[in-house]
Amino acid sequence: MYNISSLSALLLALLSIVSAYRPVQFVKHTGESGRADQAFSLVNYYNETTQQSDLYVRMWAFRYASSAKGWASLALGPQMKGALMFITYGDPASNTLTLTVRTVDGHHPPRPIPEMKDFYSGEVPTVDVVSTRFEEYTGQFYQEKLQAKPSHLGVAEFIVRGYDKWTACELGVHNDTTKQSMIWSSNFKQDFGGDFSAERGIDMHQFGLGFGFLWADLKNALSPVAFFGPINDMESHKGVNEIGDPLVPTTEELDAGENLISQHKDALGGGSTSDSDKSTSDSDKEVSDGTDKSGADNGSKVEEPVKTVKQFNIRSLMWHIHGFLMTLSFLVLYPLGVYFLRSPRATAFNLHWTINSLSSVSVSVGALIGFVNSRSISIWHQYLGILIICALAVQTVLGWRHHVIYISPHGGRRTWMGAVHVWLGRVVLPMAMLNVASGLLLRQYGWLTVSLTVALAAVELIVLTLVVGRARTRRPAATQKAVPIGADEAEEYFQLAGDDDDEFSDSDAEGAAGDGERVNKNAEREEQAKRLAKLDKV
Repeated sequence: MYNISSLSALLLALLSIVSAYRPVQFVKHTGESGRADQAFSLVNYYNETTQQSDLYVRMWAFRYASSAKGWASLALGPQMKGALMFITYGDPASNTLTLTVRTVDGHHPPRPIPEMKDFYSGEVPTVDVVSTRFEEYTGQFYQEKLQAKPSHLGVAEFIVRGYDKWTACELGVHNDTTKQSMIWSSNFKQDFGGDFSAERGIDMHQFGLGFGFLWADLKNALSPVAFFGPINDMESHKGVNEIGDPLVPTTEELDAGENLISQHKDALGGGSTSDSDKSTSDSDKEVSDGTDKSGADNGSKVEEPVKTVKQFNIRSLMWHIHGFLMTLSFLVLYPLGVYFLRSPRATAFNLHWTINSLSSVSVSVGALIGFVNSRSISIWHQYLGILIICALAVQTVLGWRHHVIYISPHGGRRTWMGAVHVWLGRVVLPMAMLNVASGLLLRQYGWLTVSLTVALAAVELIVLTLVVGRARTRRPAATQKAVPIGADEAEEYFQLAGDDDDEFSDSDAEGAAGDGERVNKNAEREEQAKRLAKLDKV
């Protein structure tokens, strides 16, 4: 008596005999708004040895002028959530092409499947990477938008073994349907900066032309022999439709499919399905392992990033720490330091420099982590970050020197260092907040997180502007009576917020305590000046 698996195997075996094979390919050069430039072919093969359906996928990504920018992807599923995604990116110059398999729990950047255990814990198909490479393009296609022919093809050939086991996507994945839901997307602008690791974050696809839906006829893509289907990039889709169910196979398509089957059977010696399965599996293993039957390297050895992605990655953790420290500094501590400087507290200046010192330590540690963790300095987030760090170093020196001069016995006057410190701070803080948001985007945080961060930064800048405005209107009655400036007025300034444009001036100091109290404090001020002079030498 047959069990369910045996009946299923028999049914599929019979189906492979009576069904005619029709080649399935998707070619997309131009979307509604411009480039798409990717293609793929599918062959559905039932493996009698493992009694499961395997999908043989060949993916192409067209590159121009040997560009190392961008990525291309294909996915099984009707939408991003739960889709089984295959993404390629790399550099033609070094012949480095990475294939990574990912999924996602919503509409945000996908991550390698081992990182998505909280979202999906079901069966995961095994993906055998047979070949990933770049080839020089020798076809006839000419991209009118770019006025050029492609220079290279990024070619990935892989086998998704038991692909119908994947159940994370809506409607599931089926090996006998004429309308399997799939999606595709691309981005030809992302600069990977030389980091083509399997867990590398990817930027969002391009708008308008950078993504689309399609339906594939897998039932008529069933072949009695296993092979990677051909792609003719000068022809339209076959067995695939972007707006609905695929069309019924034509006589011409069926004839082409019969010729392909005959050619592959002849190449395998005309063996049975089982023999063909065994021969093809041995051939695939030889290419996938990168070794010949004697075990020697045949020169085609490639990495299999899908199988080597780790759930815990120390480099990824360090990036999160980097982002946390920068976010804490620029969205919490530095704004708090500005607020306290402009507040009417008696310890305003002490709170200001204490909080800013803690912020600077946090930024320094975060910057060190970012520098050590970066494989190269190549993107504008890094360039802006370096510029901000340099500006903060200048800020520290200017603020300290102005403070020393201002409270010295012969000080109490405005300095150019004070003015530069004020205006440099007004430029650096918003730019740093912007860089925090760009870092969140690079680390693939969701749009909700990034939007909330930008909103918080905007609110903080508005509040600080209002606080500064109130501090200006709070200027004491210094304009009513001119008072000689001494060290005590200077010290009072550094404890009370001042005018918006005269933060490092003497206007607010003139409203301090009376002359008698100043005389009593002179000794203390002079002692403080001496201590600062000693620290200044350090």
